[in-house]
Parts: sequence; structure tokens; C-alpha cells
Amino acid sequence: MLKHGVRLIVGLSLVAAACSNVEEVAEPEVTTSEVVATVPPTTPPPTSPPVPNPGGTLVWVHDEEPVSLHFDDPANQQAVTSWIRRPLLEGLYAVDADSEFYPSLLAEEADIVVNDDGSVTFDFVLRAGLRWSNGDSLTANDVAYTWSILSEGCRLDEDGTIGDGAGCVYRSEQRLGYELVSDLRVISDTKFSLTLVEFFAGWKTMFAEVYHPSFGETAAEVNLNLVQWGNEEGVLVSSGPMLFDGWEPGEQLRMIRNERYHGSRDPDVENPGPTFVDGVTVLFVEDSEAEIEVLQAGDAQVVLASPLDGFAETLGDAPDFVVKPVSGTAFEHWGLNLLNPHLAKPEVREALVYALDKQEIVGSLYGPLFGSAAGERDLGNTYWMAHEGPYVDHQEIYSGAKLAEAAAALESAGYVRSGSGLYAHPQDGALSLRVGTTAGDASRELQQKLFVQQMRAAGIEVIVENLPAEEYFSQGPFSTQALLASTTGGEEGNTQIWDIAQFAWLGGLWPGQQSGAYLSGSNGNPYGFASENFDVKAAACEATVDEGERAGCYNELDQFVTTLSEDGEGLFMLPLTQSPRFFGYLSSQLVQVGQVSADPGVGPLANVVDFRFQS
Repeated sequence: MLKHGVRLIVGLSLVAAACSNVEEVAEPEVTTSEVVATVPPTTPPPTSPPVPNPGGTLVWVHDEEPVSLHFDDPANQQAVTSWIRRPLLEGLYAVDADSEFYPSLLAEEADIVVNDDGSVTFDFVLRAGLRWSNGDSLTANDVAYTWSILSEGCRLDEDGTIGDGAGCVYRSEQRLGYELVSDLRVISDTKFSLTLVEFFAGWKTMFAEVYHPSFGETAAEVNLNLVQWGNEEGVLVSSGPMLFDGWEPGEQLRMIRNERYHGSRDPDVENPGPTFVDGVTVLFVEDSEAEIEVLQAGDAQVVLASPLDGFAETLGDAPDFVVKPVSGTAFEHWGLNLLNPHLAKPEVREALVYALDKQEIVGSLYGPLFGSAAGERDLGNTYWMAHEGPYVDHQEIYSGAKLAEAAAALESAGYVRSGSGLYAHPQDGALSLRVGTTAGDASRELQQKLFVQQMRAAGIEVIVENLPAEEYFSQGPFSTQALLASTTGGEEGNTQIWDIAQFAWLGGLWPGQQSGAYLSGSNGNPYGFASENFDVKAAACEATVDEGERAGCYNELDQFVTTLSEDGEGLFMLPLTQSPRFFGYLSSQLVQVGQVSADPGVGPLANVVDFRFQS
């Protein structure tokens, strides 16, 4: 049984446990022993000299400015903060443009040992020759320092872990995985081990950034210094390809090349050394029309934005502007309230998905911008995104508008179509449902319009009831009364607050986070779904050490919620589209660009080493 159950959210932010458990030893101590995962060392980066560097400052124009550079701080959590930090600091693992983990500061994949007491030990080896921008060697002691900051002040449980994180000084919204740490041992400059009291499926998200001791003697100092990326001596040192160079609030943030950079291990990267460009300026421009003007004037070369902000329409046909859709982990979906008398019937839920034409909606949203590439982004899975290797479309059998099948499903449940073309049930009345989302979102309102039309063609009435963002979440499916109804199976709370919820979720680098939305009694589960079989399976997935087996296990979990094949109580999640981001660059100035992702912790500067200006 998992000590802390399945976790709800995970990101690349750093989180904590007990500094008193850090010690330096001569050799690791292993208490049992089954070595369950050893992967051959990663191929080192090529050593051939880079192409001649024409230099230049890369300008990225963006519509959102971070409130601070302390990404873990609950008051921040902006994607743009994580994107800016990506070229400044590296960690044990990083994520590439396909949302796959790769060893970054590590020389090879970790060895994993399951001990007799159920604890799990990870043995790590750092790459040789790692350097900070000030010339210091980056060693296992820096990992131990990072841990001491993350865990400073934390109250310990009986097993030596930080448990609920009470007393921790370092500001962090979540401490997933870190709350399980019972021991961190430094063995040498390049070797260290980490022991968790139980296996954590998201272990590769831990230590996604490693800090230098100059960041602060105490966690309180680190909290302060991360905000503006500086200490009393100046800017904080870097392990990544860029150095922080200054921030003029309301205008721009600057970075310059780290000449001591040890090279990227990202499999997408071509350049094995320091960046081709001299530096990067992030230009903050709130208005999309003004951003377009900056690009048209040639004062910026790169933009990553919402696909509905007008960039493609204005710049898409420009001969020197290249437009690309960029995959991210945000996906749009509709969730169904199983406590609604109509939606409680599997036949009604199946009729909805038969009548739903995802391709039409995705094509209408993104086709004019991205053409046929947009058609690949309709989804049938809530654990894996379409660009990820384990993805399987579990709703493929419903693909397209299958009105005859929708009618058959409704009529098998006793529904009768009236002269108006709409269905009604003898006991439950007219088949009329409400769909709601955050008001004022043009993309979702277009989706709703098409959804209403498609359901009407199938004899199902859908009424749009949107609310302003704060009201939607406080009064809608995540309101106190709606969640109470879900957790009690309708015995308490209010079952009638909502019928169909439409919103975006951020998928994760650790798919197990999704389970928190479906577990029985979870405050993240507003759907009224409760399955003991699902709960048991979710716990088993999270305890599965082998990555391939765990990926397959997540796909089995997804079938509980996107199909009727498990328990017959599922099919209450209708994933729709993996929302692409708009990436564009000026080919008149750039001869080469790096791979770009919209994932938090990745972003447009993850492979900044590969951006290169025309000679």
C-alpha cells in the first residue's frame, strides 16, 4: 500500500525532505537486493568542432512577464518562469521536445534497487567535467546542498521523511517524491545514492535543477535570491548554456552565453558546445498586435504564443516567417457528471461520444492555421498525449459523427425521439444537458458552438452556461457542494450544479498524476466516478518500477474512464484536442533553430545552443 497514495500533480519544480539525512560515505550500503533497472550509458555528445559562430542576440518576444524567477513559489508557477530558467540551470534529468526524459547532468541512467524493507535506492553517476559558470566543478555535493535547502526546517515523521512538509522553509507548492526521501548519500564527487521509503513513479522529476552553494546559506536566503536571480555578489551562477544578465521590469530580461558550458545531452541538440548566439533577450510585449509589429520590423526573431492570437493569419504567408505547431501537454476535454440522471446511463454517454466529431472541431480550431497537421491532435486518451510513445486512442471506435449508432444507443435505453427531433426518456424527461466553461475564451466558445450543433443533429439538446473563470471553479464542478456530491455518491452535496464540464488540463511528465482526478473520494474528482478496481489498479501502477510496464498500466487505467470496457461505469471523459502552441521565427535572420516545446520546464529556449543567425 502506498504511504501517501497516488499524487495529484507534478511538474519540474523542486520540492523537499530532511537535510539531516544527507551524509558522505565511502561506499553505498545496499540492504537487499533486486536490481530492477539498469540502462546502458547514454552515448556522449559528439566532439566535432561546431560550425563557425556568427554570434548575435536572439530576441524572443512574449506577452507574459514573470512575477519572479522563483518558480517553485506558490505565488508564481508561471510557465514563462520555467521557460526562462531552463537555459540557466540543469538537473539530473531533463525533458526533450517529445516529453521524454533524458539524463542531463547524469552520465547514465540510474540503477534502481528494491530493498527488503520495500524502500527503493537509486544509484546515480554524474557526468565527468561538469562546470559552473564561475569555474567551480559541479559535483554530488551540490546535489546534497540542494537537498539541504529543500528540506531545511521540515518536521520529520518516524521513518525520517518529511511527510506533510510542515515547517519546511523553502517555498514550494508541492513536495511530490521528496516527502518519501529517507537518505541521500554522497559517495564521491560523481557518485551519490537516494533512498525513498517506497517507489515513486515520478522519480525522474526530482532534482530537475541542482543549485550552487552561493545561492544562499539558508533556505530563506535562497527564497529571496531566486526572485531576482542574484545575491550580494551579483547574478547567480549557471550550469546551463546561458547566464542571467539583467531584468528591466516591464521591458526585457537578458541572458548571455555561458562560455564554460559543458554541453547539452538533449537528443535533439546538434551543437555539442556553448551557444552559437551571444545572448538572449526576452522582450515583454502584452498586446499580440504589438508583438506582430516587433516581428515584422525584424526587432525579434522568435515567438511562442496561443494559435488564436492572430500571428498565423498575419505572418503565415510572409516569405521570411516560418510557422510551426508545437506540441504541449495541455489538452481540452469534456467531463461528464455521472450523478446526472441522463448521464448516469452508459447508453447516453456512449451516444454523446458517437455523436461527437472531434476531427471537425479540431479542424475548425486549428486547420486554418496549421493545415493537415492539426488533424493529428484529436485525442482519445487522458494519460498520454498524441506525441508521446505509449499513446493509444481508446476512443477510436467512436471516431467521426456516427448518428445511427448514437440513436441506437439512446433507443436501447428507452429514449424516444419527438417531432422536434429531440430525445426524451419516459421517466427522466427531455434529454437536455448543460455545458459550461470559463467565459470569454474564444477557442472554447467555438468548441461549444460546434458541440451544440453536433449533439442537436443526434437529438440531444445542449445548453451553454458559462461563468467567469473564478466563478466557474468556485461555483461549478469544483465547488464545495459539487465535490461533496461526488465523494458521497450523491448522498450529500448538490448533484445538479453541472452536467458537462469543459476545460483544459495540463498533462504531466509523470502520467500517474492523472489518477488523482478519478480516485474514489478524491477532492480532485468531481465526476461521481468511484471504482474500487480502478483504485487498486492505480496503486499497482504507481508501484511498478519497470517504465515499460508502468506505461502499459497507465493505458489500462485510461480505459476505465474513456471506454466502457472496464466495470461498465466509465466513458465519462471525452478528451478532445491536444492544444498546440504557435511557434514562429524569422528565417531571414535565423539559419537554424532548436527544437521547441510548450511543456512547462521546456519552452522555446531549451535548445538555445542550436539557434544560429545567418552569416
